[in-house]
Order: sequence, then C-alpha cells, then structure tokens
Amino acid sequence: MNLRKRDFLKAFSGLAAAGTLLGQERGRGGSAQPAAGRAPAAGRGGPAPVSSGVQPSSVDYNYKPRRLNKVVELWEDNQPMYYTGAGLGPGVDPYAQGVRMARTYADAVTVDFEHGAMDFTQLREFMRGIRDGGPTRSGHATPCVFVTSGIIGLDESYARANTWIMTQFLDAGVHGVHICHARDPKAIEVLVQEGCRYPFSDYPTPKVARRGLRGSSAGFAAQIWGMSAAEYCAKADLWPLNPNGEMIIGVKIEDTFADPNCDATISVPGVAFAEYGPGDHAYWLYGLAGMQPGARPTPPSPDVAEARPEMAKVRQAVLDSCKKHNVKFLQGANAGNVVAMIQQGAMVLEAPEAAAIAGREFTKRKMPV
Repeated sequence: MNLRKRDFLKAFSGLAAAGTLLGQERGRGGSAQPAAGRAPAAGRGGPAPVSSGVQPSSVDYNYKPRRLNKVVELWEDNQPMYYTGAGLGPGVDPYAQGVRMARTYADAVTVDFEHGAMDFTQLREFMRGIRDGGPTRSGHATPCVFVTSGIIGLDESYARANTWIMTQFLDAGVHGVHICHARDPKAIEVLVQEGCRYPFSDYPTPKVARRGLRGSSAGFAAQIWGMSAAEYCAKADLWPLNPNGEMIIGVKIEDTFADPNCDATISVPGVAFAEYGPGDHAYWLYGLAGMQPGARPTPPSPDVAEARPEMAKVRQAVLDSCKKHNVKFLQGANAGNVVAMIQQGAMVLEAPEAAAIAGREFTKRKMPV
C-alpha cells in the first residue's frame, strides 16, 4: 500500500507510533531517526531507517535461514512480515540507498513505481546496493524487495500488452510485484501467470490457465540472488503456487470496479497477498468532498477504517477472501493497533519500527531482525 497515498489516513496514528519509537531511541542513548523510525514514502527519497537492533524476547540467536525470501519463510512459520518504503527519489543515489536498506528494521522493502518514476536502471542499482549491503541480521542475503507497479489490473488486453513490464521488474532481481487496481481477474491471470513466470512445464505446480512468458534473461537477477542462472530459474517462481518458489505477487482491490470481482481476483493461482487500498478506495467512495476540510469527516486512520460502513464493507470482503483462499492480508499498522490487526488476520503489515517491535513480540518471533 503506498504510504504517500494514505498520509491523510494515518496522520494521527502515525504520530503515536513515531512518539513511541522516539522515546525508545532516546532511552537507549542514541539519536532518533529524523522520521522517528519510519522510512519516507516510497518515491519521496532520502535515507531510510536501519534496524535499532531491538529483538523480540523469543528470538533465536542461532537462527539459520532456510529460504532465499525471508517473507516466504516467515509466512511458512505463520509469522507476519513488516515492510517499508525504499526511500528512492530525485537526488538519491540508488546504490547507496540500497546499501542502507540492507540493514532496515523491515522484512521487506517496496519500490514505488506506481507514482514514482519507473526507472529500471535505478532499480538495478538499488538491488546491487541492497545485495552488497547484506546480509541481513537474520542471515538472509537481502530483505525481500517488491515493486508496486504502475501497470494495473485493468482488463485482459491491457495486461497482455504490458507483460514485458513485469519481466523488466523481475529481471532486476526483485522478489515480487504488487499490482494496483486489480479490477479484472483475467488481467491478473495475465500479469501474474504470463508476465511473472517462466514457461517451464516441469515446475512442481498445479496446472494454471496461462503459460509464462519470461525469456532467457536470468543473468543479472541470478547475480543479485547469488546463484547460477539455472538455480535462479528453478527458484524464480511464485509462492505458494510453487512451494519451491521465492517470489510473491500481491493485488490491490482498491476501487469500486474491483470490488465486485474481489473474490475471483484474490483466488487467481499465483496471488500471495492482497489489500483493500483505503487511500484509493476513499477517493472512489467519498469523492473530492472527502478531502475538503470541514466538508465531511476525514477518512479514518487504518486502525478505525472499519468504523465507516463503506470502507468496512470493502475491507471485510478482502479479508474474507484472503482467509478463504489462503492469501495473506495486507494492512497498515502502528504501535497502538498492530496486535489487533494481527488478531484480525493481517500477515502483511506496512508499519514503522515501533509497530514491528510490538508485533514481533506478540507473535513470539524467532527469526532475528
């Protein structure tokens, strides 16, 4: 979920989380991060926070990773993942930013190509940096990196004309794609199954509607993943469709055209996580008047989104479909509501460090941060 689009939803809850982490930083005798533990919105640019080093009391200091993608590993252990923005933007050296983000508090980093400049060279330099800055404290080579795509789930013909964009993302070595405005299940089939997969018929997967279109181009991505091209091709498939896959694909059910197809879209084989996009949904549900001061109540922060009946309905529909199809539910969270969000079923949490600390403690996480 794009942080920038939801600033107006998180104004008050973000302050609470920021204050908590600021106090933690001062209590340790260190200097607080300028953004109090939060990365700037993806695409805004600037340094992003490294981990403060706070570990859950349940942490296993002898932990050994068993997968390349730490997010998949967490999900297999029934643990939520926490993500933040990459901090890329004008004037930011993408390689240097990647090196910094290799030590982020988050399990995953999202690169915003929905509203940020879609620059594939920048993305490759960021991935080189995040590789060279690793490994993470958990022993993984890098955090999980996924791209929020400006190519949306509009319809089948549009999707087929744009599968090459999915290939460009993945050839840069990222671990996944987040598809916005997932309106049409056929479009999602195309983008996920054709755009994000190789055509190998001997992958250990159930039969799906479409065959992958990725070509013989694994060189750079394999270098980022630290393996041969053949090893990369074996692992660069979609989890959980392929239990050996190390890539994750998400969808955003975030407008009133997507809502009627919510369940069919989330059930598309290859989809790993989904969200209800309260930022964009507020545009569609409440209009411009919803953003005018004094005209009507401001759309609520994520922890009370369900208090407004229209937003509650779409949120519940996405959450119910995620549970039905074993797809992970994405939710914004802060230190005050993260436990409640986990209890409701959130397994993908856009969260500042204070919230991640609280959530990891609650779920008794063993993987180091």
